[in-house]
Amino acid sequence: MNVITAPEIEMLIICNEGKYQDFEKKKGMSPSEYCKSILKMKNVKSVSFVKEYFSDISVLEKSLHEYKRLSKVRKSEKTIYDLLRSEDNKKKMEG
Repeated sequence: MNVITAPEIEMLIICNEGKYQDFEKKKGMSPSEYCKSILKMKNVKSVSFVKEYFSDISVLEKSLHEYKRLSKVRKSEKTIYDLLRSEDNKKKMEG
């Protein structure tokens, strides 16, 4: 089984902001450039910004789910979201 460790953290922000389709229209623009210029998130590359943005773990989980839903992941591949869900299910069965 292959696990896809994409996307960049900025892509998760784009998904969370509901801007995936708009980003896709911006041919040649990186997720980081999009966050900085379109979403006006100047510090998107800083650790403190990322920690604050995803301080609520449910925001990160929602972003990972949205990325999986919108991106083209092969059926034979798993994403980070799938790994999280797998761990959640394992914990439920144990506890």
